[in-house]
Amino acid sequence: MTAPSPTYRLDKSLGLFAIVASAVTQEYGAGINFIVPQSIGVYPGIANLVPLAMFATGMVIFLKVFLYARFSEAMPRAGSSYVWTVRALNLPFGFILHFVWWASITAAMGFIAFAFGTFLGNALIAAGIAGGHAILTPPGHLIAGLAALWIIYAIHVAGIRDYGRLVTILLILVALTAIAVCVIGFATSPAAFVRAASARTGLTLAPPAHPAPFDLHAFLAVCTLFIFAYGGLSGAPALSGEARDAAHTMPRGILFAWITSVVLFTLVSAALLHAAPWWAAAALIAQKHAALVTAPGILGLAAPHAVAAIIGLVIALIVGKTLAPQMVVTSRMVFAWAEDGLLPPVFAETSHRRAPVAALTLTVVLASLFLIQATYIGWAFGVVARSITILLVWLAVAIAALNLRLNPRLRSSPWSEPFRRSLFTIPIALLSIVVTIAFIRSVIILPHTPFYVQPLFQGGVMALIGAALYLRARAIHPDLAATTATLPLE
Repeated sequence: MTAPSPTYRLDKSLGLFAIVASAVTQEYGAGINFIVPQSIGVYPGIANLVPLAMFATGMVIFLKVFLYARFSEAMPRAGSSYVWTVRALNLPFGFILHFVWWASITAAMGFIAFAFGTFLGNALIAAGIAGGHAILTPPGHLIAGLAALWIIYAIHVAGIRDYGRLVTILLILVALTAIAVCVIGFATSPAAFVRAASARTGLTLAPPAHPAPFDLHAFLAVCTLFIFAYGGLSGAPALSGEARDAAHTMPRGILFAWITSVVLFTLVSAALLHAAPWWAAAALIAQKHAALVTAPGILGLAAPHAVAAIIGLVIALIVGKTLAPQMVVTSRMVFAWAEDGLLPPVFAETSHRRAPVAALTLTVVLASLFLIQATYIGWAFGVVARSITILLVWLAVAIAALNLRLNPRLRSSPWSEPFRRSLFTIPIALLSIVVTIAFIRSVIILPHTPFYVQPLFQGGVMALIGAALYLRARAIHPDLAATTATLPLE
């Protein structure tokens, strides 16, 4: 007698292109348009090596790509790295770590919703539309950010097929915008940018008489910041529960997304900092003209007014669209926790369109609260803390891969096979451990920064909250750990 086929709650309809589009559109946003040029202000010792740091970070990220591709082949599930680390290591460790990661992404959604208002308001002003000034006020930031969050929420509730169509269109938009930025950036001479910036600000911008020697600490610190830009690769496997033939489609999607991101990020960062030389960017930031050292700001000085205005509006849309794939990551993580009994079962339920509405609702409500905080109080969970959580998850995934490869107790586990057959598992996992620890050490303590915004303090608070949630779930379900002996359905 044939066993009944499982009843899936998620819609398994996404193909390879949608997976690549989701990862790249999550990555190409505030990171490349804001953080990359602004990194010179935080670490001026990086000098003219920002594009090299972006490329080097992308090359190092291949270690992570290899591990994520192997795990996506072995355990293609909606909970992605949470499911992997829990099954290969330990339930409380995996949950608490991923709760901190999840909190950082949810907080980042609030920040990006706020940044969307900034980019949109400035773009409208540059286009000669007076309404841009209203958006730059606190109420304007809040209204624009809430509109972005809840419109994207509505698209998600409509079903994953609509999301797949959205990110496919957005990937095309990202590619066209990146091409335009590269053409303008490489066609603009540094001297022309300096003249335009000096005329705009009244500053005298000149290169240093004696450039400083190579600063290894600044280079590593900037590479760590750029982990934020490549963070979308961490979220790509969240679609494993909704991909067709996920065990084969997801690994290829992660690889193609990585290649696309490295090429786009390296070319765009090189183009921006070809037009705006590093010493001019550093001086503008130091003299309170940081708005000119963003992608829209640089293009506003380098391109004809009409072209810069159009690209500025498109970049604002690109920054806002980052919320769509981030909502996938956070909601599917909640879905996976509910599957394992860590959260109430309502969060593992789906609508008639097979969307996890309760998980999506929790995500958008919390992101809205973080937006309110960013608008009226200030940004609390910083970019560095977000980068560190990404690195910690990568570190845990590397340790999990080693455990699956070397632990004899896991030899019979069906999900250890992809790691045992590969000769590269051990060296890549070991290199990942070395790289992540080196990056984390470079930024774990921020100089001249209050304790409450230190990454160590913020992560510790989130870890305590995660531990409390785990203990509560274990009190309700004493046999909670037994659920991790097998994979969840989706």
